[in-house]
Amino acid sequence: MHLAKLDKRTAQGINIIKLEKKENSIDESEIFEVASKLLRIGGKWCKKAKDPLTGQETLYDINSSTIVNDYGKEIGNMILKVAPKYLAKTNIPSHIDYQECIDNGDGELFYNIYRPLSHTPTEGDWQHIEKLLRHIFQEQYEMGLDYLQILYKMPLHPLPVLLLVSDETGTGKSTFCKFLNAVFCENVLPLTPEIVESRFNSYWVGKLLGYIEEQADDSNDRKKQNAKVKNIVTAETLPSESKGKDPKLAFNFLKIVICSNDEYTPVKIDPNDTRYWVRKVPDLSKKEEGTDILDECKKEIPFFLKFLQDRQMRYERKNRLWFAPEEIHTDAWRKIVRHSQSSLEQELREILLDIMREQQLEMLEYDLTALVELCERLKLSARLRCAITRSDIRQILHGWGIETSKRASRITYYLRDSLNGLSYSCQKVGKKLKINKKKLIDDYF
Repeated sequence: MHLAKLDKRTAQGINIIKLEKKENSIDESEIFEVASKLLRIGGKWCKKAKDPLTGQETLYDINSSTIVNDYGKEIGNMILKVAPKYLAKTNIPSHIDYQECIDNGDGELFYNIYRPLSHTPTEGDWQHIEKLLRHIFQEQYEMGLDYLQILYKMPLHPLPVLLLVSDETGTGKSTFCKFLNAVFCENVLPLTPEIVESRFNSYWVGKLLGYIEEQADDSNDRKKQNAKVKNIVTAETLPSESKGKDPKLAFNFLKIVICSNDEYTPVKIDPNDTRYWVRKVPDLSKKEEGTDILDECKKEIPFFLKFLQDRQMRYERKNRLWFAPEEIHTDAWRKIVRHSQSSLEQELREILLDIMREQQLEMLEYDLTALVELCERLKLSARLRCAITRSDIRQILHGWGIETSKRASRITYYLRDSLNGLSYSCQKVGKKLKINKKKLIDDYF
């Protein structure tokens, strides 16, 4: 081991001597080759080199004096002179027409920190990728292809949080995330609840996609994490902050994939929330179990990217997250919505549906005060021991997407007799709330 180190040092010494001898006669192509790995951003010199562990190209700080010391004053200054120079960094994602050097139109050059893909799209078969995607997206396979096509061809466009759930392990959720990492290379990274919640977010701001394979255990921590995730997918800009540095506003195009073994409460979803696309991932068959499909998928990535380049989108853009709510509101999504509701919300829904069935109505009219009165008279359940406030009801109505009319009008509403359980009508003047039977049923069931 010591001999190996000595041999390397001896070889380095010989190379240095050779370099010093030919310092004044170094080939011009060698100067440009060395200079191509150097760059100055603002007043700071950097050198490009592959990380020995990951193999990813990384920028390392370097002093200009180091170049002069290594190559001599004359050659060193020549290298520094021809090395590319940029005013500052920028982050412009592109996978098809990638440019490392960005001209702002005024002749100022910016260094693009977004990393190009290492794949060259080529015609070929991608049967293993198709098998994986059909397993993940099932009946929404074409929508899954649209999702990936948007990631590839329109990386700036926001997309819903893709939530993959299954109470079983070994379903392929993690394999899918690793596949995305292989496709989009350094622009995808794993996230943990701690990373998402941390104020120091320069690690992930400016990336294309982050995937979370573990959820926060504590309910309060999970609530904070969910709030942050929902903000990430819709925010156009985010403050990017590193330790010891002032935060800077950065353009945000991060997409989120979450994997969870909890099919009921991985996140809290309101009935009118359009930011989650939930997929229940089925179990792998016994034949597929234990088969390492990921390596085969990696080999097929150039063929798959060629397919995405030429493919026509199946779903038209319907809103800011592309897909319409009815397209991403799956049965798995509805299951989470049901279990996200409070006891008050669940029982109020049941009471209102009971009154509608009893009175043979498709629509009920209330105002906020009348709904509070309905709840307080019944107390709904033994679990609801505390007083029911207008704020509680208002929050439920907001989740149901029900708005209060701006003008007061006469309302016919229904209360229930706590003794015989029958409903009876009342009248008053107030700001009307219209509660639709179909919506109550569709959102819940």
